[in-house]
Amino acid sequence: MQDETATAAAETPSTTESKASNLLDIAKERAMRRAERQKVRLIRQATGRSPDALDEDDEENLGVRARSTTREIDVVSSVLRLPELPKQKRSLPWAPFSFFLAAIVPTIVAALYYLFLASPQFVVESQFAVRGSAQNSLSALGLSSLVSSTAQAGDSYVVTDYIHSGQILTDIKEQTGVDIRQIYAQPAIDLLYRRDADEPVDQFRDYWRSMVNVSYNSTTGNVTLRVFAFTPSDAKLITDAILTVSEHLVNSLSERSRQQFIGVATQQVAQAEARLREVRGEMAELRRNEQAVDPSAVASMESSIIAGLEKELASLKTRYKALGGTISREAPSLRVINRQIAAIEAQLAEQRNRMTGSADPSEKTSRAGDKTGRTLPDLISRFSELGVDEEFAVKAYTASLASLEGAIVEARKQDLYFGVFVPPREPEVALYPLSFLNTLIVLLGSSCLWVIGYFTFRSIKDHAI
Repeated sequence: MQDETATAAAETPSTTESKASNLLDIAKERAMRRAERQKVRLIRQATGRSPDALDEDDEENLGVRARSTTREIDVVSSVLRLPELPKQKRSLPWAPFSFFLAAIVPTIVAALYYLFLASPQFVVESQFAVRGSAQNSLSALGLSSLVSSTAQAGDSYVVTDYIHSGQILTDIKEQTGVDIRQIYAQPAIDLLYRRDADEPVDQFRDYWRSMVNVSYNSTTGNVTLRVFAFTPSDAKLITDAILTVSEHLVNSLSERSRQQFIGVATQQVAQAEARLREVRGEMAELRRNEQAVDPSAVASMESSIIAGLEKELASLKTRYKALGGTISREAPSLRVINRQIAAIEAQLAEQRNRMTGSADPSEKTSRAGDKTGRTLPDLISRFSELGVDEEFAVKAYTASLASLEGAIVEARKQDLYFGVFVPPREPEVALYPLSFLNTLIVLLGSSCLWVIGYFTFRSIKDHAI
């Protein structure tokens, strides 16, 4: 037994695929040897004799050997027989069935919808541009590509966003009398595209954006408008309404920009004019009160008056001294001369006070005889101040007028023009919906979803514990 075990251990292969058949033969030989040993053991137990003492011709021993051989065959067959696995019941082909439900059925539904239910859609295309004076002037210099990406591009984008907004729906109804929601609520339109006529503008806006396509070409500066409707006349009517309100928007933007440029300059001109009018009013009031146009002329006149009074005073004093040596001082003629001298001295003192400003201000009078309390230096200073104010006011008024002229020129450059160079026309055939293409898209999309779901399910099932 130990030799056989050692032999079996020596004959065990090292898991090489080329010795697989040898392993099966070894297993058969071992099973046969084990069956022979079992047979010998059974014979010994049955006869109580050694195997060598048995007679091979003995019928009893032959019967025992036959039965032992039968058991041996049964043992060998039981060892070499593979276990029988239970047969699995055939289940439904769920993979094709699920593909039919997930891909084929939606495709059939889509095909039936586009074939029998979908309403034809007509498309009206129009192209327009927003231009200005600044762009025209620079286009002559070959710089139109620079302008298209600045102010003019911004105005075009404003119009594009305006067409996609909900405000245009209200403006179309107010300015043209066309109710867009009534057009897309007609009973002839299929259920997927028909809208409620009383639907709020905020909810209708998304549907409106899907029915109007606006694109801006940054190279040429042109805007392409495409409108989808379910009758040719409705498509053209909606396009005309959009172009009308868009042109009104561009004109209002142009007018507002022009008013902004001119309004600020006009306000500055009005302020400068009011300031100049105020200064000139004060100057006229001063000249009317002082009865003098030029303070320098007044000073020259006052100087000449003082000189005349001094000359007359000197003549009277000389006469008074000449007569005083021949007649009495109480003579009437000398009294008259004395009173004249006193009057001239008083007048001369007043004139000098007006020139120097050393008298009581309350006693000063104007040339018209009114008490003004203003001396000649004050008068000259006041005239100088008003003259400087008038000069600044004139300069400010002149500058504001120049700014106004520049603003008017700049406002003319800011004028925008809405030009339609591809007018809308009523379509002849319906280009949409694309039935075959949309059905194919449904088939491909549903098939992709089914493939993703199928492999996800198989992966989860294979990795389930």
